[in-house]
Amino acid sequence: MIRISNNIRTHFLLVLVTIFWGVTPSFMKVSLLEMNAFTFNTLRLFTALIVSGSFLAFSGSWKKVDKKDWLQFIVTGLFGFFIFQICFPIGVKYTSVSISALIMATLPINVVLINLLFRLEKISLRTIIGIIFSIAGITIIIFGTEGGISLDGTHTIGVLLLFLSEVGFAIYTVKSKPLIIKYSIYQVLFIVIVFSFVPFVFLAAKNIVNTSFYSVSGIAWIGLFFTGIFGTCIANILWYGGIMKIGSTKTSIYGNLPPVFGIVVSFIFLNETLTLLQIAGGFVIMAGVILVNRKNT
Repeated sequence: MIRISNNIRTHFLLVLVTIFWGVTPSFMKVSLLEMNAFTFNTLRLFTALIVSGSFLAFSGSWKKVDKKDWLQFIVTGLFGFFIFQICFPIGVKYTSVSISALIMATLPINVVLINLLFRLEKISLRTIIGIIFSIAGITIIIFGTEGGISLDGTHTIGVLLLFLSEVGFAIYTVKSKPLIIKYSIYQVLFIVIVFSFVPFVFLAAKNIVNTSFYSVSGIAWIGLFFTGIFGTCIANILWYGGIMKIGSTKTSIYGNLPPVFGIVVSFIFLNETLTLLQIAGGFVIMAGVILVNRKNT
């Protein structure tokens, strides 16, 4: 029987995360054609809450949370995960696809800055070069896509919200680490989702009441459940596993891989053209990921 090292398994699972996140926007677009954004996100988080709660219950890993750790959960849940969940979809709506991709590529930079600010992880020169590679790869992909970098449909509020969403996800990524060391991954995710779900209920209450769910198609429900189960719950469980094994900085670089898988999916299922620049950009991004995560010799 072939035994796979924990390190290889961790990187494989993080690639799986990027595949989930790479195809998630396509599922979201299908569902958002028939549902209000706030309604969709509330139900998506509710789905993730039920699934994460089930994992927590079956694992039997719940432990009493120390009073001093509640502040960390609040920061991680409200100022990290919730900020991302509420700012990201609105930010995407008010920015072009190319500008959105460039702003989303700043996640590793934000993680590095937070780690440096709080002196949580050491950042090597090789890591910085790898991050630069990944951002350069995304830029190459954009230039290889029809339309290139475009400001059409881009508004200042959209740019600001997207930057804020990436800062929020960086806070969530960095601040989760001490929690998942002390508590189980399932417990941490469950509590974090609760802190995000409750505010969404209040924000979306009116929209939910006015939504005719009987008219929502099966494909729209599939999109909602996929993004809730795989894109939100399972992906973040695996994301936590990466943070625990290799740290927040090395994990965050994988956040720049979803565009690669998004392009592949579009090529296979939507018959979109795959250009040489897109292929080159994908290899440059992967080179950056490998450089950041390469073991010291």
